[in-house]
Amino acid sequence: MVSVVAELEGTLVKDPDPFSYFMLIAFEASGLIRFALLLLFWPVIHLLELLGPEDAGLKLTTFIAVAGLRISEIESVARAVLPKFYMDDINMDAWRVFSQFDKRVVVTKTPRIMVERFVKEHLRADEIIGSELVVNRFGFATGLVRDVGTISGRVSKLFGDEKPFLGLGRPSDSSSNSFMSICKERCHPPFTYIGKLVDNHNDLRPVPVIFHDGRLVKRPTPATGLLILLWIPIGFA
Repeated sequence: MVSVVAELEGTLVKDPDPFSYFMLIAFEASGLIRFALLLLFWPVIHLLELLGPEDAGLKLTTFIAVAGLRISEIESVARAVLPKFYMDDINMDAWRVFSQFDKRVVVTKTPRIMVERFVKEHLRADEIIGSELVVNRFGFATGLVRDVGTISGRVSKLFGDEKPFLGLGRPSDSSSNSFMSICKERCHPPFTYIGKLVDNHNDLRPVPVIFHDGRLVKRPTPATGLLILLWIPIGFA
């Protein structure tokens, strides 16, 4: 069975920054106050990503976006809202390479719960490796992330003695694509990979998103999020 391990952010989807998807979680699962609070902290988060410890910015983003939310509410947004925005940003060149393999694994730096529905149902992945949220006994997310080991270690454990055939990701040193070093072959953008690929999946395409239950039309990047907040007083005037 020929296998591929692909990075989600910056590879299968074009945007390497997952901040806007946390904005969607904050808005749809909680409301405007949490949405505005997360946007207010964006400069701090960005500074931590540039100068702080590894993943410090992502951990702060996760805490603000999900702390105190019921895990069922996060799952609901991940099921009914996020797939449409992920699909809008999909990198079809990366998908064409990814889809030609028998065993498909996706690696993400975001909590697994946010992307699992999209990755398995729409990208036809077999496994998803991401961070895990800490949930208290009442079913609420604490905003913290469980220590489940390194990405490369978890990929190695998944495959056992057999190495993944192809690693699909960006040529960087981030922890999210550290799995690339254990793959037999590596493929970086632009995705023009030609190798001994199976060809029985060439006609596959991502499964389209039919149901969408979100209140926002555009994915809320920091700039778009600011425009939304500025427009609300005008809209109710």
